[in-house]
Amino acid sequence: MRRVILTPLLALAMNGCGGGEGGKDDAIPPTITTYFEASTQSTQGGQLSPASLRLSAGEQGSFTVAPDAGYVLAQIAGCEGTLDGLTYTTGPMRGDCQVSASFTQETAPVYFEATTQSSQGGRLSPASLRLSAGERGRFTLAPDAGFVLERIEGCDGTLQGHDYITGPMGADCQVSARFIKHAAHAIAREDHALASDVELIAHARGAIADSEARRTELVRTLYQGLGAISWNPSHDSITFSSFQPENTVTLLPSNINGKGESEIRGLVMVSEQDDYRRAAMGANLFAVDRTPQSEALLKGLIGWLTRGRDSDDDGLRILTAQVPSRADSWYFPHNEGIRDWLKAMYPDAHSINQADECDYQALGACIDRMAPDLIVISDLDRQGLGYQGIAQAIAKAKAAGIPLLLSNYRREASPLLAPLYLEMGLVTWGNYWSKLKVSNLAASTIMAPDPQLMAVDTLLSNLKEGEFSTQWLDACSGNFLNCGGVDEFNAQFKNGADWLRNAAITLDKAGISPFARDGLALLPASLLLADKYRAAIDYPIAWDEHQAWQRAMFADWLVSYARARNPAQPDLGEYVVDRSQVFKGDLAHYAYPAVISDSRRISVPYSGQWTSTGWYALPGQRITLSRTDTADVSATIRLNYHRPNTNRAYEQKVYRAPLELASGRLPLNKGGSVSFTSPYGGPVYLYLEGGDGVLQVEVTATGVTRHPAILDFSDEQQIRDFNERLEQTELPHVDLRADGAEQHLRRDRFTGAIGGAIADTDALLESISRDHINSVYTLAGFKIQGKRLEESLPDEVRRACVALLGDQCLDESLHTRTIIQHANYDQNAHCGVGCSGNPWDSSGSISPTGWLDNHELGHNLQTQRLNVHYAAASDADNWRGYGSRAGENSNNIFPYMVKWQAHYLRDGNQAPIKDGHMNHKDLFYAFMSDAAGVKDKSGNRVVLGANCKVLDAGESRYEAPWQNNAYAVHNGYRMAFYIQMALRAHGMRLADGTRLSNGFNIFTLLYQHSRIFGAVADNESDWNANRDRLGFGLFPFQGHGVYGGKQVRDIPGNDFMLVALGRLTGLDWRSHFDLLGLRYSTLAAVQVQANQPSGVLPMGMYVLEDDLPPANMSEGLTFLPLSSTDGSTLWPRDQGSPASCPVP
Repeated sequence: MRRVILTPLLALAMNGCGGGEGGKDDAIPPTITTYFEASTQSTQGGQLSPASLRLSAGEQGSFTVAPDAGYVLAQIAGCEGTLDGLTYTTGPMRGDCQVSASFTQETAPVYFEATTQSSQGGRLSPASLRLSAGERGRFTLAPDAGFVLERIEGCDGTLQGHDYITGPMGADCQVSARFIKHAAHAIAREDHALASDVELIAHARGAIADSEARRTELVRTLYQGLGAISWNPSHDSITFSSFQPENTVTLLPSNINGKGESEIRGLVMVSEQDDYRRAAMGANLFAVDRTPQSEALLKGLIGWLTRGRDSDDDGLRILTAQVPSRADSWYFPHNEGIRDWLKAMYPDAHSINQADECDYQALGACIDRMAPDLIVISDLDRQGLGYQGIAQAIAKAKAAGIPLLLSNYRREASPLLAPLYLEMGLVTWGNYWSKLKVSNLAASTIMAPDPQLMAVDTLLSNLKEGEFSTQWLDACSGNFLNCGGVDEFNAQFKNGADWLRNAAITLDKAGISPFARDGLALLPASLLLADKYRAAIDYPIAWDEHQAWQRAMFADWLVSYARARNPAQPDLGEYVVDRSQVFKGDLAHYAYPAVISDSRRISVPYSGQWTSTGWYALPGQRITLSRTDTADVSATIRLNYHRPNTNRAYEQKVYRAPLELASGRLPLNKGGSVSFTSPYGGPVYLYLEGGDGVLQVEVTATGVTRHPAILDFSDEQQIRDFNERLEQTELPHVDLRADGAEQHLRRDRFTGAIGGAIADTDALLESISRDHINSVYTLAGFKIQGKRLEESLPDEVRRACVALLGDQCLDESLHTRTIIQHANYDQNAHCGVGCSGNPWDSSGSISPTGWLDNHELGHNLQTQRLNVHYAAASDADNWRGYGSRAGENSNNIFPYMVKWQAHYLRDGNQAPIKDGHMNHKDLFYAFMSDAAGVKDKSGNRVVLGANCKVLDAGESRYEAPWQNNAYAVHNGYRMAFYIQMALRAHGMRLADGTRLSNGFNIFTLLYQHSRIFGAVADNESDWNANRDRLGFGLFPFQGHGVYGGKQVRDIPGNDFMLVALGRLTGLDWRSHFDLLGLRYSTLAAVQVQANQPSGVLPMGMYVLEDDLPPANMSEGLTFLPLSSTDGSTLWPRDQGSPASCPVP
């Protein structure tokens, strides 16, 4: 019911007197209040009080809930109200409404218990809770110091910060919490930030201590009654180290190598993982060098493997597979040896299969039939099936718990057993050269702590305490990673670091992350420690910052690429910028472009080569490469291009970049994928190996980016993209791929070459191909990539060579460099400022016509037969007495020719050009010293150089310029032999009538002659069939007195070049060798005469100093005749002579 009431104010307004003007308008309107009724309705068992409420609009009212005795409120609703305890409050009134309450008889409350269970390292508080039905409980986590919660579960709960809230209780339940150490947590998350360095070190050392406790107990058991042991596995064996000492340990170590020096490595290893036992023998203990001690050890080992079943009443059931017999090899009668051993040790208590009946697919059936106690498996792989030939049977054996005893018989780990060694956690080495063995080693020594693990423990302890001195490194003459023979460094750092490094490498080669492998603790903890140290590196590190060196070296030593996470190293130092820009506190790094997915066909022209992919790995970025092809090609991922000694910390005593940047550990199998990360990043390359001819694979990549790279010099779009990336990204490396050659550069070594003579990228690419690769290869008589050999050779060379030496001159298999020649341009070279090899490297910017670039490439083309040699007078007829003196000069024909050709022929210059690498005037002064009989103040004969100083010890030009074998000594003088040769050959009519229009082409002919000579000199029948044609008819294959016990293929350069020049030109060149003071054998001299030369080369030289010959070579030079009996000849340019020099 709704009522309307007049308020007092309204009544007063209605009864008052009239007002003033407009009173009608000033009247106050009446105010009306609206009321509503809230009634109640209750069931039996209680009531609401009051029974109803009269409330104004918007007003709220309250009712008290009053259950009768023995009743409780079951439900209450209405009037949009809420219950708080026993008070029910309506919502704001908007109309009449009713509150309805129902009551039910009271029953006994239901309670449930939530208990807790905690592992070591923490607790839950309270220990338990008693909760009513539907109620939630709260537990607080309390990890102990150094621990963290790994997981918590139970009672349908959820974790909220440090509290665990149960679900509504409906039954008794338990909350279980597992706490782990910070280090274990960091390993699980692969995050070094989750543990301190001290915690990681303690965790790693704890793994060593646990391993040693297990090993000591096992060794004590198996060596009972043995005082000492000897065993020689022979050089046909392998040795081991365990990268998983948590499960696999050394049972029998070596103690000496073949030289009698102390060297320790595992010969027999044992493993127990998840209650499954295995052992590995570096050679067959049953058959190889059986001794009473080795037999006792083997018997104990079998007892351990079989858990004593070898002593059962029904005897030992043993199964052999893939074991060689005498029929396979006289050297490896292992099947016979095993059976002989069993007859001796278990004469009436063993059973064994027939030899060879359980190999490959038959192994599974043998396991079913025999139910063996032990399987002895070796690695005779007659069908070449590898591990796949036995994989299913091995899985069956594992499932049945049948232990394995692996028996190697090779000099290297075989593909058949390698996966099993990997499962056991073993690193393997061939023993052919080391010849490690155990000789009278006391059992007490074997029971002592494992020296390899103790080396790791020492390393970790030193890291914890900061015990390190850079003085330990003083004797290192190369990259510290390869520095051996320094006792203190080895003992305090390197031995332990090498153990960890080899473990990481072994897993990388299998594409396995140490963090994804169950049971590992030591290696992952050490890797995270390396991460932590790597993150703190601040280059440059001075020599006296001992702990910073120690930690940076540890980080560099221990890198795993197969990991899912590899934090980027913040400071990359001179790896990414020039050392002049590396400052303390200023992190050398770069901005990252976006990553992409991409697919490419990647190929190499020859097997065993690596090549650019055009992809770049960013530091810390996870990359996956997948092969979609099925080609029988082995592919390995290579990161970066740097050679080991390009890090010169060992020399400069300043640490400016990671010690090792290039790695080639990760396999990419056909149809497979591999994921990897790198703390450094860098260009991605592929190494391909397989059959003959071009090899190619199809690869898909994710997570890579594109850096400035040109993979085809003729692709204009690639060149445009290259220039764009060079301008728009900060990526610090550049790759250039030409035909048969690739250049790899730090960015500044590319940009530093652009400008001036080389205007832009296009000009540089053209110069690389024309001036550097093609010109050098042509001079050496090699086929140019993309052309046939006969197109690559100068016409006059091709005609003359075929006419004089035959069709082998055009044999592409003989005159092709079947490699990709790589060149690196970075902060440092592997040696000096430039260093030959493949790759060869330079510490400067790329310079296709530069001396260094062509000098180093020329080193790779040097050949013994074209090298000048020194021999004492008494050794002239003894090849063993000849020693090369061409180390730094016979290769200089290449930069000399390139410089001459670019200046005159390419650029059309007429002005003379100089070069400081030689002075022909030295040749004149040395010769004239002999002709004039120059002596010093003591009356001793001496040889002077152009500076009027004594050239070197020695009384004649046959000794002074040649006897000294120091690095690059008398380089210019020795180089004159080659340049004067080219000048003499220029314009010459060869023996077939061909005129040489370019004197440098004599080198091309000599190179071709040398390779043909080498091809036929490898066997006697080929030699005898070809030696007359080559001009060496008087040279037998072997046995001549001049050879000094060598064969014809070992001919020194002096003899070869003297005879070859005569064959090619039809002239007697002995005067040229005599001019320079180069001795040759009487056999060579007789051969020159026997070849019936058409004339004799006149004694003399062309007049040059440090200037290069003009464009027309000797045609524009003065020829100076010389005679050893005329000491009056003067140097035409200044009328000088050694006879006019001050007496030395």
